[in-house]
Amino acid sequence: MRSLIDQFVLKVHGGCDLACDHCYVYEHADQSWRDKPRAMTPAIAAQVGRRIAEHAQTHQLPTVRITLHGGEPLLLGISRLRDIIETLRAALDDTVRVSLHIQTNGVTLNERFCRLFDEHGVQVGVSLDGDRSSNDRHRRYANGRSSHAQVLRALALLRRPEFHHLYGGILCTVDIANDPIAVYEALLEESPPRLDFLLPHATWDSPPPGHGSTPAPYGAWLRRIHSRWLTDGQPVPIRLFDALVAASRGQPSGSDAVGLRPVALAVVDTDGSWEQVDSLKTAYAGAPATGMTVFTHSLDQLMGHPGMVARNEGHANLCTTCLACPVVHICGGGLYTHRYRRENGFDNPSVYCADLGFLAHEVTAVRSGTGSGSPGGHHLPAMHHLPKGAFDAFAAGAGTVEGTKALQHVQLSMTRALIAGGAQPEGRSDLAVAAALGRDLLIELDGRDPAATAEVFRHPFVQTWAVRCLDADSSARRERDLAHIAGLAAAAAWRTGVTTRLPLPVRAGLVHLPGLGASRVAGDGATAVLSIEGAGRPPSGWMEIRQLTAASLPVTIDDLDTYRVGHGWTAWDRLSPLQWEAWRLALSQAGDELSRLVPEYAGPLRAGLRTIVPLRAAPVDHGTGAYGTQRAFGAAGVALSDETADTDIAATLLREFQRTKLTALMDMYEFFTVAGSSPVRVPHRVDPVPVRQAFHDLYAHVSQAELWQARSAGRPVRAARDRTFEAVAAFRHHHERADLIVDALAAAGELAPAGARFATGLRATIDRLADRSPLPALPCPRSTP
Repeated sequence: MRSLIDQFVLKVHGGCDLACDHCYVYEHADQSWRDKPRAMTPAIAAQVGRRIAEHAQTHQLPTVRITLHGGEPLLLGISRLRDIIETLRAALDDTVRVSLHIQTNGVTLNERFCRLFDEHGVQVGVSLDGDRSSNDRHRRYANGRSSHAQVLRALALLRRPEFHHLYGGILCTVDIANDPIAVYEALLEESPPRLDFLLPHATWDSPPPGHGSTPAPYGAWLRRIHSRWLTDGQPVPIRLFDALVAASRGQPSGSDAVGLRPVALAVVDTDGSWEQVDSLKTAYAGAPATGMTVFTHSLDQLMGHPGMVARNEGHANLCTTCLACPVVHICGGGLYTHRYRRENGFDNPSVYCADLGFLAHEVTAVRSGTGSGSPGGHHLPAMHHLPKGAFDAFAAGAGTVEGTKALQHVQLSMTRALIAGGAQPEGRSDLAVAAALGRDLLIELDGRDPAATAEVFRHPFVQTWAVRCLDADSSARRERDLAHIAGLAAAAAWRTGVTTRLPLPVRAGLVHLPGLGASRVAGDGATAVLSIEGAGRPPSGWMEIRQLTAASLPVTIDDLDTYRVGHGWTAWDRLSPLQWEAWRLALSQAGDELSRLVPEYAGPLRAGLRTIVPLRAAPVDHGTGAYGTQRAFGAAGVALSDETADTDIAATLLREFQRTKLTALMDMYEFFTVAGSSPVRVPHRVDPVPVRQAFHDLYAHVSQAELWQARSAGRPVRAARDRTFEAVAAFRHHHERADLIVDALAAAGELAPAGARFATGLRATIDRLADRSPLPALPCPRSTP
C-alpha cells in the first residue's frame, strides 16, 4: 500500500447545470449531495491546503495534482473560484509544486474563466461524448435541451492561441449504442491534446446497459476505436489504452481503472469531509464516506482508513477469480467500484471483467502458443513482433541482426509515443514559445517526411530526453527540457531540407540538434534563433557529431548532446582533434577484434549500436548491467582509460550492447511477475538486487565469457602467453558468475514464462561454454579482467 497521497479532487460546487442521466453524483445509489453545502468555502479550501502542505513536507512530495470538480465547478463563479484557487496557492506554492486542473461540462466556459485559469496555470478538461447525437443521449439540460453546441463553443475557445496551453483534454463516457468511429472522429475534430474513455459506472447489482448481450460489448466497442487509432498512427494519447500498456509492463498505469499499482487519490467534498474515490457513490449510500474531515484528520490518518487500505492493496484485495487470471497484472481487477455486489461487497471481479480481459489481450496483443515471437504466451505491442526464432536467439546470448532491427522499430514507436504523449508547453516565456513552435513544426515535418523525423527520433538520447520530460522535478528544468523539442524540429528540418528560423534553448552557449551536432551562439538569453537553410548547409558556429566510418563499427561519437550523460557517467565534452584521433583508432581496433573473435555478437552490434559517448573514466560500478534502466536504446558509454588501467573497449562495447538489447526485450515481454519484482540474492553481490538487474548481470556475463573464451583460444591479437593466462582466468570469472546468477533466478521461482524461457536459453549457453572451457593453465597474473 502506498503511504502517501499526491492526487486530490476538490468538490468545489455541489450543483450542476446539466441533468446527465449517467451521472454517478446525482443519479446513482449515494444521494448525500442533498445534505451537503452547495459550495466549498475559502475556509475549507485553506484547511485543505494546510493538510496537503503538511503531507507534502512529511513525505517530500515534489508535486501534487489538484482537480477542481463538482457537480459543475464553474457554477462557483469567477469571484469565488478565484478565492479558492488563490487560497490553495497561498497555502501550497512555497511548499510543493501544484498542478492545478478543473473538470467541467464546458457549457458556461467563457473568456473570463479562461483568463483566470491562464493567470493561475489551471488545465481545463472538458466532458464530451462525441458527435451531437451521441452526446445528446445523456448530456442534456433538465428540460431536455441539447448541450452540444455550448460544449463545442467551449472547446473552440480552448483552441485559441492565447488559451491553447490550458486545454487539458476531453473525457468521453462510453455508450455502446453510439457508433464508436463516429464518436472517435468527432472527438478528434476538436483537436484535443489527449483523450480518455470512461466506462459508465456500474455494479453487479446495477449492471451497465447491454451487459451480457454479447461476451464483451464494451471491449468490442473500444477495440474498434483502438484499431482505428493505431491505423491513424496514434494521433493523440488515449489514457485508457496507454494505461493498459503501462500496466502490462509493470509500470504505474496512472489510472485507478486498470493496473495493480495504487493511485494515491483523496476527495474533499463541499463540507470539508474526506472521501474515498467518488465513483463509489455508485455502489451504495455512504460508500465513499470515511467519517473524517480536513479539520479533524490528517492525510496520514486518512491513509489508514480500511476503505483506503483495501482500494490500494493491489493483489491482496482481489477475489480468487482475479488472482487466477493471467491478465490480472494488466486490468488489475478493474475499478474498485465496479466490483460491488450487495451479497459480498467488493470481493468480486469487475462487472466489466469480460470487457477488460478482452481489452488487455487486444491492446497489449497477448498471444497464445509457444512460437518464438511470443514466448510463454505473453504480450507484444500490437504493431510489432520479433522474427521467427529471434527471441530464442537473444536468449542464447547474441541474437540476430533481424531481431535487433525489430527491437529498433519497437523503440522508435516508444519514442514517438513518449513525444506524442508528453506535456504541452505552458506559459509565455521564451522557452515555452520555443517549445510550442518546435512542437508545431515537428508535427508538420513528420506529416511531410516521416522517414526524416524517424531518423531524428532514432538518436538514442531523444528517448532519454522524452523520459526525462516525464520526470522533471522542477518547473525551471521542466520548461527547459520541454523546449528541447525545438531542437528535434530543427534537426528534422535539416534532414528534410526545409528552410526555417526557430528559437532553440541555449545550454552553456550552445543550441543542440540531436544526432547532428550543436552551434555556438552569442548572448546569455534562454533561447537563440537558429536559421536552417536546407540540408547540408550548417549554421554559423557549427560543430557536427563525428562519424566513425570503420566497417566493423559504423557509429557516431557524441560528445555534444545535452542528454548524453547516463547513470554514473562522467562524459567528455568536445574532443580535441588529437583526442578524436585516439578514440577513432581505439574504437576501430575494438570493432575489428569483435568481428574476428565473436562475429555472432558483432553482427547485431553493428545493426543496433548507433552512438558512443566518450567517458572520462569507466563508471565506478563495474558490475555488468549497471545501466539497464537507462532509456537510450543503441547508446554505449566508453572510456579509453581511467587513472589506474586501460579500459577493455571491446569488452565494454559488448557488455553495453547486451544492456541495450535486454532493456528493449523487457519492454516487449514480461520477464517476471509482479510478486517476483522483489530483490533476489546473487552470490557475488553483498545486497540483494532487483530481478531486472540480475538478468542484466547474467546477460552481460554470458557475453563476456564468450569473448574471453575466444581470446583464450590463441587467435591473433591475444596470442601472447601472459594474455592467454589472463583470458582463461577472465573466462572462468564471467562463466562462474553467469552460472551462479542463472541458478539464483531459477531458485527465486517468480519468473514469468518469457523470463523463464530466456533464463533456460542462457543456461544452455552457459553449459555449452563449460563443455569447451579452456584447460587449466599456470596461475595467471590477474584473476579478473
